[in-house]
Amino acid sequence: MRLRQGQYQMVTRYATDPASLGDRLKSAGLRRVHLVDLEGARSGTFQAWESLAALVRIGLAVEVGGGFRHLDAVAKALDLGAARVVLGSRLVESPGFGEDVLKRFSPQQVVASLDVDLEGRVRVRGWTASGPEATVWWQALHRQGFQIANVTDISRDGTLSGIRQSFWQQWAAMPGQIGAGGGIRSLADLELLADLGIHHAVLGKAWLEGLIDLEALAGYDRSGPPSE
Repeated sequence: MRLRQGQYQMVTRYATDPASLGDRLKSAGLRRVHLVDLEGARSGTFQAWESLAALVRIGLAVEVGGGFRHLDAVAKALDLGAARVVLGSRLVESPGFGEDVLKRFSPQQVVASLDVDLEGRVRVRGWTASGPEATVWWQALHRQGFQIANVTDISRDGTLSGIRQSFWQQWAAMPGQIGAGGGIRSLADLELLADLGIHHAVLGKAWLEGLIDLEALAGYDRSGPPSE
C-alpha cells in the first residue's frame, strides 16, 4: 500500500506481498529495505510482525517503522532481526521518551522520523496531526544523542514529481546522517541528493512503478550513498 502526500484516502495498492517484493530486491542485489506499517503509524501499534520476519529471513537489512510507541515493541523488532527501528510520534508527544530509548538502544539501532509539511513542521500520528518546527526539533534530538534521521518532504511524497532542491539544501546543512524521502523519481534525483550531502534515501513508488530499474538502483547502492 502506498499513500500520496500522506493521505489515507489517496492510496495505491500493489498486489505483491512484502515477502515477494523482498525477493525481488534481494535478487536484484539490493541490501536494505524500508518497511512501514501505515495503519500502525495511525493507530499507534505496529502490527506487521509477519512481514518483518519474512523480510529478515530473506536476508535483507530491514529498517522498520509505523506505530513504535513503546520500548518493548522496539526491542521485539530488534530481537526479530530488524536492523533499525524508526520512531516518530512518541518522540514528539512524550518528553523523555527519546532519553529512555537511548539508554536502552544504540544510536545506530534507532532512527528519528521527521515527516515535514509545507510549513516546515513535523506531522505525527500517521501525518494526521501537526508537531514542532522540523529543523529545530531534529537539532534537539541530535543533541540528545540521535544520529540518524529520515526526513520526508510530504508535499512530494508519492507524487513522482522529483525532489525540491531548496528543501534538501536546508536539510543537508543539519547535523547527523540525514535520509531523504518524497518525490524521488530517478537516479538523477539520487545523484543530486548525494551531491548536496544527503546521507541516504528512501524510495518506493519509483521502483514499484518501473521508473527506476532495480539492478541500476542496486549498482548505485553499492557505489553511492545508501538507498533503501
